[in-house]
Amino acid sequence: MMPYSVNDSPLPINPMPEEKNNLQKRLEEIDRQSQDQELAKIYKLSQKNITTAAILSFLFPIGGYIYTARWKAFWILFGIIFGIIMLGSINERDEEKIDRLSTFCGVVAAIVSPIDNSIAIQSAIAM
Repeated sequence: MMPYSVNDSPLPINPMPEEKNNLQKRLEEIDRQSQDQELAKIYKLSQKNITTAAILSFLFPIGGYIYTARWKAFWILFGIIFGIIMLGSINERDEEKIDRLSTFCGVVAAIVSPIDNSIAIQSAIAM
């Protein structure tokens, strides 16, 4: 009786089938493209002027986000502010109180937006 060896195996042994190898290469390519896009966004943000972003954000909070093209941050901030206004006005019948709440949220947006955009630009520059 002869000893059994790997070479005598009825099935060929491939370290990685061709399809799996192609899939792995494709996934690496997609990951590399995603990283390149993220680096491009960071580079563009790092080229923005902090003072311009802060002034635009203070005068028109959406203006700072348009300037920096940070849409996710915009939707998060304004979603929170909109939610606060909606929750604060659910049981409130007094329009004056709702107006004060809306004004307060507008002031908060005018303070938070310049800080948020300035920090984002500063972080992009530091990278």
